[in-house]
Amino acid sequence: MRVEYAVAWLLPLFAGAAWVWLATGRSRFRGSAAAAAGGGWVAGVFIAAAIAAWRAGTEVPHAFAAAAPWLAGSGALAWVVAALLHVRSRHAAAPAGMVRPRALPLARLCWWLLLALIVARLLVIGDEAALRPVFPWDAWSAWEVKAKAWMLLGRADAYVPMIDWLASPDASTRTMMAWNYPELLAWIEVWFASAAGGWNEPLVDLAWCGALAAFGLAAYGYWRGLGLKPVVAIGLVYALVSLPLIDAHVALAGYADLWIAVTLGLATLAWSRWLIHRERGQWLAGVAFALCLPAIKLEGAIWALLFSAVVVLDLVPPRWRWRLAVAVAALAVAGVLLGGFALPMLGLGWVHVAWGSVAIPGFRVFHLSWHPVAGALLASFFTLPNWHLFWYALAVVVALCWRVLLRERAARLLGLLVLLQLSFLFTLFFFTGAAAWAEDFTSANRLLLQIVPAAFAFVAVLLRGIPACMEDTATA
Repeated sequence: MRVEYAVAWLLPLFAGAAWVWLATGRSRFRGSAAAAAGGGWVAGVFIAAAIAAWRAGTEVPHAFAAAAPWLAGSGALAWVVAALLHVRSRHAAAPAGMVRPRALPLARLCWWLLLALIVARLLVIGDEAALRPVFPWDAWSAWEVKAKAWMLLGRADAYVPMIDWLASPDASTRTMMAWNYPELLAWIEVWFASAAGGWNEPLVDLAWCGALAAFGLAAYGYWRGLGLKPVVAIGLVYALVSLPLIDAHVALAGYADLWIAVTLGLATLAWSRWLIHRERGQWLAGVAFALCLPAIKLEGAIWALLFSAVVVLDLVPPRWRWRLAVAVAALAVAGVLLGGFALPMLGLGWVHVAWGSVAIPGFRVFHLSWHPVAGALLASFFTLPNWHLFWYALAVVVALCWRVLLRERAARLLGLLVLLQLSFLFTLFFFTGAAAWAEDFTSANRLLLQIVPAAFAFVAVLLRGIPACMEDTATA
């Protein structure tokens, strides 16, 4: 294995963690180092891909050599600036309520056991990814086509619709069915492939295992920062990384859905820290991750819009929230009744909404009508072996923690976010032709995968609020 390939893994951690630290500050809460490292690796990979796209358009096989110095320099600069800005917080005392007694021996044993299970699982699915070339259909037909072609050709040729390709006299113009898909993931693949010395699919696909490991580390750090006990935090991480469909998307790497799930999950985790501890840097980090979603996959624009809507709602004074919600709903209904309206969406352009249809430019027109797919969707949630018992557990936790929802503003807002995400899926599958994707158990499960980490963040906040609610009940 080339040294450059190892550096391609370490350099995003160095630079990304620096930028996360610069944005969020030197936090006084437990788990902050883990949160910065995990989220920083993902952020660093995104930055590396962006620099590669900027610096290596005509020399794609040398993208790593062209981008690495810029990434290293930006990381070093961020570390220096962050150290100068946050040196005063070095000796800050831990906030009230964050100092906990030592864990009991049994709890420590359980913690180490769960950590061992997480590491073993990551090693197994990572080894599976490294044993084979690109295997899943959407991976070799869409998500890794551009990166492979660019690496083999040596340049980042443009992709156009097939009819334009047929009419074009330019031999460098290329086409495929997914010609208009976002290209951030392609440049991530280029980053690792160029560091490996050429197109090597197993070495490229290991990045999916890295993304899951990074999210698990970040999630543990964030949940410790929210006050969850170590064994509870790592138990949630194990529950997440052991989900069969998530493991399948790592072992059979190449789909974009895992990257959407990780990015949306990091945005939700950072925002939850803002909601509870009011760390402004975490709000900034959450918004930054959310803005990356449309660059990964088309539906990322939807998740970014829903996330932004709840973030804006949080910023509105309480007495104006219902008025704002009613005003937006009234304007939407009026716009539809008056012939439709266009809604600007990052990554999708101007989406046209009219009575009975939603048109996404460059993609397709969704005609709205009822499709009875309840059986297929219920099977996706509760019957198929994709989620263990997570959706059952979510319902049980919500039912048992209703006092937390009444007491904790953060829990209500995160619950609203998850509810909006599920409502979008309900609308998509029950009212559009996407119902076929639910009936054949394809995209329905992949879209559920994208929101599962955010749902775990909601569960963590509910579990965090249980002790306070129990104390109130005992006092009463």
